Amino acid sequence: MDLKKIKPVLSPWLFWDSDPELLDFKIEKDKVIRRVFDLGLIEDVTEVLWFYNDEEIIEVLTKAAYLPQNALLLVQTLFDLQSKDFACYDSKQLHQLS
Repeated sequence: MDLKKIKPVLSPWLFWDSDPELLDFKIEKDKVIRRVFDLGLIEDVTEVLWFYNDEEIIEVLTKAAYLPQNALLLVQTLFDLQSKDFACYDSKQLHQLS
């Protein structure tokens, strides 16, 4: 088995803006990880957790300018992180615009 050809199996609709078959999962890891945690199904998250190591995932998501609340809570739970560990925590809109 050629380990270089192993890649995560993700919902194809996650990458509507590109050809999923042409994605380089190592070079484009920021895009893949963010997209899966932003919009993916739990099966997609499981694939990302299998494919990337914890440090890669934590690095990408803690530096993200924005994460939806559900993704933020999931990542905090999975990796035992605090809200203040995320760059998006400081920039999060705390009050709705009226």
